Amino acid sequence: DYMIPALFAELPSLPLNRNGKLDREALLRVARSDAPVQVNQASPRDHIELTLYRIWQDILLHADIGVHDSFFDIGGTSLSAIKLAHAIREAFGEMLPIRDIMLHPTVEALGGRLRQGASGRPPSTPSTPGNLIEFREGDGRRRVVCVHPAGGTAFCYLSLAKALPDGYGVYGIQSPGVNPGETFLPTVEAMAESYLALVEPLLDGPLVLSGLSYGGLVAHEMARRLAASGRTDVSVVLLDTQATDDPADRAALGPVEIDEFRDKLVKFNGMYPGIEDEQIEQYFRVYNHNRMTARTHVPAPSEARLVLVQAVEGGTDTPLTDAVRAFWERRGLGGFRVEPVDCDHWEMLESAGVLRVAAVIEDELARFPAPPPPAARQGEPSLVRPAREA
Repeated sequence: DYMIPALFAELPSLPLNRNGKLDREALLRVARSDAPVQVNQASPRDHIELTLYRIWQDILLHADIGVHDSFFDIGGTSLSAIKLAHAIREAFGEMLPIRDIMLHPTVEALGGRLRQGASGRPPSTPSTPGNLIEFREGDGRRRVVCVHPAGGTAFCYLSLAKALPDGYGVYGIQSPGVNPGETFLPTVEAMAESYLALVEPLLDGPLVLSGLSYGGLVAHEMARRLAASGRTDVSVVLLDTQATDDPADRAALGPVEIDEFRDKLVKFNGMYPGIEDEQIEQYFRVYNHNRMTARTHVPAPSEARLVLVQAVEGGTDTPLTDAVRAFWERRGLGGFRVEPVDCDHWEMLESAGVLRVAAVIEDELARFPAPPPPAARQGEPSLVRPAREA
């Protein structure tokens, strides 16, 4: 059950070699050329993978881990495999034999094994899934809060968290509705209000609110409200967030069909081992709901400083990039800055793109004087902090 093909392809016929047998190399070349390009390949994609990722970091003392890295290729030994099995039992309530760790040596493969369950049943949840994920606590003096894109999850920001200085607190907000039993919030404004309440204990110092694509709409509204309340140490960094004043263009933004959504899920490497149809359908509902809230939302002018990190593929502006830039410039009453990045929309949080985003965020936080390290905070929000080995 944990083994899922890496890609599917429809071909009119199978390529054959000179001997009339299947040419496997040619088959792979054709299949890969037709496959959608995947982004965010190295980052965890759900709470199980994120928990394993953090366990591996603790045991291996390795900061740069991807979901496809082999435990034993990046420093794992037989002794550390025993520690890993113990930590998995503490986090998930499942005791896996060392043999299973050797057979499933990556975060991705081991996550699939855990979803299957040691006895054929799903594992217990590592911690109650919440809508606020702590990627890094930092020193409490500067914080970055990233709002989910339309898909609803915030795991795509892990690459950004790794690119930012260790002292920064970095958090991701997930969309209500991603976890079972949650109710969708009806509008972007309702999300902004709810998310500000969620992160209220984290708002006692310089802050950057950010969001990729759809997430930028919510981040902008959150920053607008903070600025209206008198906050002057907040910047919003939009990651290629599209918007328009044209009602016809907004009306054209409708729900997608399930086949198109599955293609997007593959593109963003979301078809992880063990994912069930029910989870795909849940993500599908979240995605379309968020798209519909974008259609009815018109961002208001804001006194918060606004930075648009804009994907400009090939470095050449187009009528669309110019129009989006002008739209946000009219909203940035507290200051406006554009940072073009030579990438496409989907590469904003990958490789060179994410380094540019991190540099922009560092520049924005450097504008504000850093407060002294805070005393122990009271009333911390409920964070997704997977259990770690004692």
